[in-house]
Amino acid sequence: MNTPLKNDLKDFVQKKVQSGQFPSEEAVVEAALKRFQEQEAPGPEGLIDHEFVEYCAREGDDHVLLEEVLEATSKIPGSMARAIIEEERADRI
Repeated sequence: MNTPLKNDLKDFVQKKVQSGQFPSEEAVVEAALKRFQEQEAPGPEGLIDHEFVEYCAREGDDHVLLEEVLEATSKIPGSMARAIIEEERADRI
């Protein structure tokens, strides 16, 4: 496919390639179309809050174990952690 772009879009695409974010102009256009497609009909990938995932990666503490989090949150009345722990205990028995 050969699609002509206006100058401002051409410049934008070229800057993305020059910055090293994308290996080629085709990759920029493909990424943009993929994002547009996800907005139109979001599948599971379109439902992910990527900003929050990045925040968690920055702020997360790798030294805290999932078991510790589940144990701490299980003390909250009606928490899902309690249900998960009870389910895991039932599976072990």
